[in-house]
Amino acid sequence: MSEVIFRNIKKKDLDQLFVLLNQLKQMDIDTIDKDSAWNDFIKNTSSNSIVGLYNGKIVAYGSVVVENKVRGEVAGHIEDIVVDSEVRGKMIGVSLIKELIKVAENKGCYRITLFCKETLVNFYARNGFEVNNVVMKKYL
Repeated sequence: MSEVIFRNIKKKDLDQLFVLLNQLKQMDIDTIDKDSAWNDFIKNTSSNSIVGLYNGKIVAYGSVVVENKVRGEVAGHIEDIVVDSEVRGKMIGVSLIKELIKVAENKGCYRITLFCKETLVNFYARNGFEVNNVVMKKYL
């Protein structure tokens, strides 16, 4: 397999990216105002999102949200990890996580957290993450 190229997200990626993200969480992408969504997204300077391209197609996406703590520390939160189902099992997810860890290191993060399904615990453990605490959510 050719190498996957990772780069920062661009507005022109949205059509392909929305289709890919539907493999993670289904949404009616025809109802999304892309210009408004992009403008709101790009204003959020704490989000650091990358795409992975293989033969010119977006096959991976993930982001690190950087949080500046009140005592001066910086923490990273990995969000929205997805690899196209057509190319899973080819180590692209591992490469994506490594790229996001580099982003977090470059932003000065002292730790990175993420939420995942129980079925993915072993994948993340192989990439240096440990189970720590319990996650609780309240949807608004």
